[in-house]
Amino acid sequence: MELNRKVEKLKYSLIRVLKEEASKYSDVINLTIGEPDIPTPKELVMEAMKYGEENQLNYAQAGGNEKIRKLVADYYNNKYGSSYDIDNIIMNVGGSEALSSSLKTILNPDDEVMITAPFYPGYPAMIETNYGKTVVMDISKTDFKITKELLEEYVSDKTKAILFSNPCNPSGNVMSIEEMKIVVDFISEREIFLISDEIYSSLAFYDYYSFSSFEKIKDKLIIINGFSKSHSMTGWRIGYTICPSKYRKNFFNTSFYTLSCPMTLSLKGAEIALEKFSNLNVVEIYKERAEYMSKILESLGFKVLKPKGAFYIFAEYSKISDLNSLDFAMDILKKVKVAVVPGISFGVEKYIRVALTVDMEKLKISAERLKKYCDELK
Repeated sequence: MELNRKVEKLKYSLIRVLKEEASKYSDVINLTIGEPDIPTPKELVMEAMKYGEENQLNYAQAGGNEKIRKLVADYYNNKYGSSYDIDNIIMNVGGSEALSSSLKTILNPDDEVMITAPFYPGYPAMIETNYGKTVVMDISKTDFKITKELLEEYVSDKTKAILFSNPCNPSGNVMSIEEMKIVVDFISEREIFLISDEIYSSLAFYDYYSFSSFEKIKDKLIIINGFSKSHSMTGWRIGYTICPSKYRKNFFNTSFYTLSCPMTLSLKGAEIALEKFSNLNVVEIYKERAEYMSKILESLGFKVLKPKGAFYIFAEYSKISDLNSLDFAMDILKKVKVAVVPGISFGVEKYIRVALTVDMEKLKISAERLKKYCDELK
């Protein structure tokens, strides 16, 4: 029998391919998956577990109860000067479900969604399984910056949304306020949604601005965020959507008929995170790792896009090897037991992504191994 043709075309993530290949080697340093190594705050875990021991974990309120929705709205309002209330917030099972449900809500067949390359590999898959079309903007020719001319080159009468990851996975880039104003002006003149994936917003190394601070696009703005990166709560699977209140019923229904409700214990953990750990500061740890690894890779001949947030290094290697990025990543893994992700996974060639999700001791060992690999190529 024939299955969904969009699903049949999906390919397994190369990030997972490299992670699973790395598991076949002993003494490997795995720099593939974007999962924080810094533990969830112990007090948060203990308090959530105590709640679980003392209360029956029934179905949670669909979309999240008023308390957690108010906490999320207040968090954004206090941090970015936005003007949200509980009617703008929907709690989801992680940022991935939040994004997938949002795309399902807004897309009709053949609607286009503009994204930039390099992109998070889940974006095209989510867009296309929801019967949209992915339009990839090449930002390499604009020094990885958004310009008005670039937006006008790729927009069409079928464009339904523009989707940005900010800070960006995989590049670690953060949009400047000038770039954001260009996007805001562009959106305000058109009937287009702006989807801002801000899952790494708490991990920006320098100044960070959220699109939520631009009131004039509030009715066109969809924000995706969660607790996986900010509080190392990846396994809790708790995220949220901030959407225009006039469309909340639609966003709510899509999520509801996908999963019914988020997990009760995870919602409690999210409450604790915002009440007691809203300013959990791990940025300096990742910044130190990024600066260290950038210098190492540059000394080996890589061209590094300076990271400004998240916990990744995106490095171009054309002066080091002629291999394509998948073969290059596999060769590094085989010869020196360091696992990285090939750039083709993010829509570009001759790059690798290095996840800074191990401690400095392991990063230093990986640096020694990469130096050995590069020396042997000379």
